[in-house]
Amino acid sequence: MTFTPPMAFAGAPLDLVENERSEADLTAFAKARKARALIMHHGQFLTKNGELVMIAPMKMVGKNIYDPGPLFLGLDGNAPIFAFSFADPVEALDMTNNANLEPLRGLAAKLDPKQLALAGRAKSLFDWHRAHKFCSNCGNQSYVTNGGVTRKCPSCETDHFPRVNPVVIMLVLHGDKCLLGRGPQWPEGAYSCLAGFVSPGETMEEACVREVFEEVGVTVQDMEYRFSQPWPFPSQLMMGLSCQATNTDITLDNKEIADAQWFSKETVRGVFNGTDTAFLCPPAFTIAHQLLQTWLDD
Repeated sequence: MTFTPPMAFAGAPLDLVENERSEADLTAFAKARKARALIMHHGQFLTKNGELVMIAPMKMVGKNIYDPGPLFLGLDGNAPIFAFSFADPVEALDMTNNANLEPLRGLAAKLDPKQLALAGRAKSLFDWHRAHKFCSNCGNQSYVTNGGVTRKCPSCETDHFPRVNPVVIMLVLHGDKCLLGRGPQWPEGAYSCLAGFVSPGETMEEACVREVFEEVGVTVQDMEYRFSQPWPFPSQLMMGLSCQATNTDITLDNKEIADAQWFSKETVRGVFNGTDTAFLCPPAFTIAHQLLQTWLDD
């Protein structure tokens, strides 16, 4: 599967084999000759020479592994792919010589697209398990089933499934200008597209209108969906839109936005090609970068 533009964390070449996740299936997958596993510790990944370390799953037997234990990501062709989260960083590093543990955000600009997509899926699933060990229906501790894509409550028998939080991220346009903002804790000079969570009962378009008005006091119309990105920090689906502003006066919500400015297309182009320092260019692995690049290419 290809994406236009190419989107970081997307495109994992996996068959999730939703109907082949019994204990017998998982054991057979783990013992397969081509089976490989990613190694994690507290959201960091074991890497060597700029690539993810991939180790046979059966080598994890006897190791101190966090819940959910063996996480079956899916099949890459006929190669089963697992992920394990080690409790002890030293034990993780001992799995291979001269390896490092690196956070995923730092790896986003270094890993090839396939490995980045696998790591993003693993991180999103592990983060969900850490936050959902207890049944939201009755409060009892749940257990892992189906290779890590389900938790089941032994008391009320409720099944729980991984959740993805929907987020709209908007490129607000007015003529040849776009509106970018920065959060209160962001590095100096960092600006990006406005974004916000979709509330229950909202469409993407309605969330776009509400979020832009709440954050900067600008009304928008003519919303157009562009593309989306899985964002594993911790587990979101970023839905990129463009929209047209009907006014340009900015009224900031200072709790959400430290500053917002209109930037001309010429200025943004200069930032992207390194000839202008009006703001810090959003990293290429972000959907904000891709929204701006698509606008520049139009």
